[in-house]
Amino acid sequence: MRLLWLCNTAPGVVCSHISGKPTGGVNWVDHVLSGLRRQGLTIRILFRGEGGSAQLDDGCGYAAFSEPLPHRYYPELEKRFRAEIRSFQPDVIHSWGLEYGHTLAMVNAAQAEGKLPCMAASIQGLCGFIARHYAEGIPERVQRSATFRDFVRRDNIRQQREKYVLRGRMEAQAMKMLSHVIGRTDWDRACAKTWNPDIVYHFCGETLREPFYQGQWRYDACRPHRIFASSCEYPVKGFHYLLEAFSEVLKTYPDATLAVPGRSFLSGGAQARLRRGSYEKYLETLAKQWNLTDKIEFLGDLSGEEMKAAYVSANVFVLPSTIENSPNSLGEAMLLGVPCVASDVGGVSSLMRHGSEGRIYQSTAPYMLAYHIQTLFAMGPEAASLGQAARAHAQVTHDPERNLETLLAIYGELAGGGNCHG
Repeated sequence: MRLLWLCNTAPGVVCSHISGKPTGGVNWVDHVLSGLRRQGLTIRILFRGEGGSAQLDDGCGYAAFSEPLPHRYYPELEKRFRAEIRSFQPDVIHSWGLEYGHTLAMVNAAQAEGKLPCMAASIQGLCGFIARHYAEGIPERVQRSATFRDFVRRDNIRQQREKYVLRGRMEAQAMKMLSHVIGRTDWDRACAKTWNPDIVYHFCGETLREPFYQGQWRYDACRPHRIFASSCEYPVKGFHYLLEAFSEVLKTYPDATLAVPGRSFLSGGAQARLRRGSYEKYLETLAKQWNLTDKIEFLGDLSGEEMKAAYVSANVFVLPSTIENSPNSLGEAMLLGVPCVASDVGGVSSLMRHGSEGRIYQSTAPYMLAYHIQTLFAMGPEAASLGQAARAHAQVTHDPERNLETLLAIYGELAGGGNCHG
């Protein structure tokens, strides 16, 4: 089988080949790719970025393409992809995600080359639907405000949301043309059917990064009353809600701490202030308002192994997002058996069962988030029972071999019944 992949970023194995040195870890796409390469498929990977074109080995090659802005459509990509299709002659075309304009360009190219029936796109984020929830809980005055960084980049919170709207229009156009889509939650199925009621929806669980399939959380090895969240980068991650909840938790557990990857949004030097967006400025305002500044630990950029250490050192993992499909961070925490609290948004309830495997709460109710964190803190070692149940569920949802078999079956259906050879 000849398989053409379209990716938002280069897989780790490609990054290593381009740089000539190890990248310090691989991402979840590499886990899938390694399984497919073992099956003897001939694979060509097209990815957004830099790196030219080369072969990893006889069965796998790659090529980079330029796409400066994800919310703009570049007609030249359609011409580029038509040439790739004619040259490579794929049996199957698989786009990882619809949230960039390049997927629409590939859909148009595949249609022009008579290959659209054998193309499928995996749903990752759905920007058109994410835009509806992007700034939930953030005051209008904050959404309209702009820091120096926002002004220069034309990228305050409202402008960020508008870029999601533009990307969503391209997603919807691609979805309406496609015959096949691959998803993994009730939410993404509903979204796909909203845009295209006739689309064939294929279910395939997501395979995560390799390090998270080994190791397990233990209460006696964690830091009691430590909360870990995976991101505070932009509004949809809901960190503003978490700060409010954290202020409530501290009333009962004054020794509680909150850890998060990334750079600090608290006041730094002049250069740091110039780089700061309006959302970071808002988070700083909230942290000072609730006297949280000495309670938050910023962990910087983390490798997969470092993320794993951050999960297992926490007492509770929290996902406070305003919208998600199937958040990898929740899956990783569940695989490790970390007690979890997650907002009831998007596809979260397809991944974790409330009560028996963790706690799920209304996303706009930070007081409920605080309540569930305090409940898990109070459980002490008994919280491990929730983590163990979550781990058992995640080992099925994210089973690499099972997901590989499912994906290969989907490819076989596309190649065999999609009229890709005629």
